[in-house]
Amino acid sequence: MPTSSKRATDSALRGLVAALVTMGVAASAAAQTTTLGTRGSTSQYNTAITTNAGSTWKEYTRAEDYTDSTTLPLQFITTAKGQKIAVLVSVPADAKGNPVAGKFPVILTQTAYRIDLGQLLGSVSGTGNTLLVGGQDKFMNKRGYISVAVDVLGSGMSSDEAQLLGAAEQAGYAEAVNWVTQQPWFNGQLGLAGTSYLGITSLLTAKQGNPAVKAVFAQVPMGDSYRGTVGVGGLLNAKFISLWLPLTQSLSVGNSLAISNNPAYADQIKAANQQHIDAVDSWYLPTVANSLAGQAGYATDDGDFWSVRSPLEGASKIKVPTFLVGSTNDIFQRDEPLLYEQIKKNANTKLVIVKGSHIQAVLNASSGANTTTAKGAPGSASLMLQWFDQYLKGINTGAAELPNVTQYVEGYGTLGASKFARATDWPHPQMTPQRMYLRGNMSLSTQKPTTSEASHTVAEPAPAVVTYNKSSSGDTVQASVTINDGSDCSSSFVQWSLGMAGLLPKACYSNSATVEKDQKALIFQTPTLTSDLYINGPIQADIWMSTTKTEAAVAVRVDDVDAFGIATPITTGLLAVSHRAVDPTRSRYVKGVMIQPWHPFTEAARLPVIPGQPMLVPVEVFPAAAVIRKGHKLRIAISASNQAQGVWPAPQQLKASGNISTILNSASYPSSVVLPVVPTSALN
Repeated sequence: MPTSSKRATDSALRGLVAALVTMGVAASAAAQTTTLGTRGSTSQYNTAITTNAGSTWKEYTRAEDYTDSTTLPLQFITTAKGQKIAVLVSVPADAKGNPVAGKFPVILTQTAYRIDLGQLLGSVSGTGNTLLVGGQDKFMNKRGYISVAVDVLGSGMSSDEAQLLGAAEQAGYAEAVNWVTQQPWFNGQLGLAGTSYLGITSLLTAKQGNPAVKAVFAQVPMGDSYRGTVGVGGLLNAKFISLWLPLTQSLSVGNSLAISNNPAYADQIKAANQQHIDAVDSWYLPTVANSLAGQAGYATDDGDFWSVRSPLEGASKIKVPTFLVGSTNDIFQRDEPLLYEQIKKNANTKLVIVKGSHIQAVLNASSGANTTTAKGAPGSASLMLQWFDQYLKGINTGAAELPNVTQYVEGYGTLGASKFARATDWPHPQMTPQRMYLRGNMSLSTQKPTTSEASHTVAEPAPAVVTYNKSSSGDTVQASVTINDGSDCSSSFVQWSLGMAGLLPKACYSNSATVEKDQKALIFQTPTLTSDLYINGPIQADIWMSTTKTEAAVAVRVDDVDAFGIATPITTGLLAVSHRAVDPTRSRYVKGVMIQPWHPFTEAARLPVIPGQPMLVPVEVFPAAAVIRKGHKLRIAISASNQAQGVWPAPQQLKASGNISTILNSASYPSSVVLPVVPTSALN
């Protein structure tokens, strides 16, 4: 690697380590909190937490079984095809740091973010980071578990070209599981765990059905890679990709320390590093270029490129107990409830939705009794230990009887302080679809228009500017996105920057009024509510519209507006009008009303956009849970874009530029939104 590139990569790696160490320290504090006062006990519940349904969550904890944890020297799995997969194994140890003899249950994490980075975090935090980035997990090791951390094929010290979450990488998951089953320290009970990418690999591995796998704990995992993340609404999520792909690729070529720390494998790691550099030209740049150019199968959901990478496809094949943690403004906000819904068909499945963005969710869920439990649900360290103690160790921890669904509900709680609510299922069993109409006088009403009413227009903004290219050294990729519609000052920007924007908060991140004004959005809102309104579930906006060009987009924001005009973001939706076709066999109907449309997003399903012709555009709005309080207003804001969430591929941009969309509000073309309304009594 050229010296300049090495310095840049090492600098980026150090910066990431610093950020992740902050999270690791938070996790350490949480783990220490949960063990206070428990030494000498076998297992017990502490800190009862009253839930809305009248029962209680209880913080689970038990004493350490072993004094310490140690990590064995670096190893490599040789696959049937001769590939090399890097592995670090951490085991229980005695007071002198010597491995404890015997067989133990194993927790496997598989990451694209470097196991040696995870190992470093484990050393700094003092408890390990299975849920963060993989590596030594002292918290679990000391309680009688072995943690096995793997660099997936194409990443870190492992060989091969990166094809993130692709079929070749997934074949490596099976090889890793088989390797674990052949180790003398394995007792036959295997758990899969991890956050984000590691949660995704856990679910994809569980789908393979190896009988050694007994349970899964997945925090903020993806479900549908196209609809939920990269191709939201048939546009391209450039902001997210501009951060995530350079991160994974730069980490994969940051092997200088690994080479010096593992001289016995230096040549092998150097060869793998060169493969990761070559992937810039063979996979990273072509994949992005094909997407931005509008090529079918990349910019659309044709073929199997996206479905192969989607745990939601075939998630019902998972037949082992699975715990899912999601969050309200996560990059995988749409998918986490859908994963629960599919996996529960054949396995005991639990879902907890915490507050915040991707990074914030990890911090909140890792914070234990000090934060998360105080508002209604234990932190992840407690939950994972309880889950695996039940299903890997056979301890009766009460995991099977935990609430099925626990959600952070915006606006719920005394004086507006949000809290968690519990339900027996998702969608909420008491949910009823309620249609509200976008009226010509800009009101939001349950009454359908009976005559012609005033229509209003929104305009296509200046295009976003996306650059994605090779660094000057040629070893890494770099990217940037310039947003030109004002959505860089919105909750969407926080969401799709993985929460990094939220680390330096701005008022506009938590108040949609700014972006709606900048976008000249159409604002439809209810009169001041005379009673609380509880919504919980997916939302559908049925927008009747016409255009002046042959392509257009519809962006929807749902807000809770208080007496001072602050518009608290609840959720968003986005759809390219040409992708308005709906597959009714995969869409969700409740009481005969479609409330969650499923769009094919294929070239064959694309519909013509004829200027001047009215069209019904069913927009999927991501699921949410919120109480709009008495004295507040519910707002639906309609605009022509949300570039923080999705930008046009080049061919569609040419068709959409200069477009003016007219949103129709008449008896013949009644634009509306379908809300998932739940009785407020369900909160008590």
